[in-house]
Amino acid sequence: MTSRFRLSLARRPRLALALAVAAGAAVSLWLRWLPEEGRRVTLTPVVAGVLSDPGSPAAGAGRPQVIVVVFTDYQCPICKATDPALDRLLAADPTVRVIWKDWPIRGPQSDLAARTALAAHAQGRYREVHAALMAARGPLTPERIAAIARTAGADPDLSATREIDAQLKRHAAQAFGLGLSGTPAYLVGPYLLEGGLDDRRLRHAVEKARRAGPPKPS
Repeated sequence: MTSRFRLSLARRPRLALALAVAAGAAVSLWLRWLPEEGRRVTLTPVVAGVLSDPGSPAAGAGRPQVIVVVFTDYQCPICKATDPALDRLLAADPTVRVIWKDWPIRGPQSDLAARTALAAHAQGRYREVHAALMAARGPLTPERIAAIARTAGADPDLSATREIDAQLKRHAAQAFGLGLSGTPAYLVGPYLLEGGLDDRRLRHAVEKARRAGPPKPS
């Protein structure tokens, strides 16, 4: 760093602070893209509830070799970036089942988007609305969320509030029971991973889980 640049930063402390905050945010974002190998879990009541909750949207094999559970938020940028990898996994591997856990932790817009997606689930249009919400860029206003749902072929009807409330509470309880710190987070077979999984990391996690088998009782 040159003397001139040091002097410039000294005269502009707000700029220095902004640069430091931006650098910290960039490091944090990068670390969220580098999940660890995964914490191995046993078949506790919490894990059993995660895998057997009939209200959670799911797709893929009816008798899967590997189950991939993903906790996600529609305003999470890493969730948005890595979500298409799950669709590609389902298209390429008929032995996998994916279970989506809407976990809206980023404010009212996240909550409304999750409620709209779960309402679409009752109409058989969850994956369409989920994909459209994940692909959306910019603020998710109530008007935009409703328009996205309609374009994806669903009625943004939130009249089943009690059922959706119960489902979101179960997802939140499952996330807390697993000790998750944020989104995205995955349970791939018996391995719990936090951070974004791109195509390569997701395939690696699935193959590792296939060798290990499903979570076993402790």
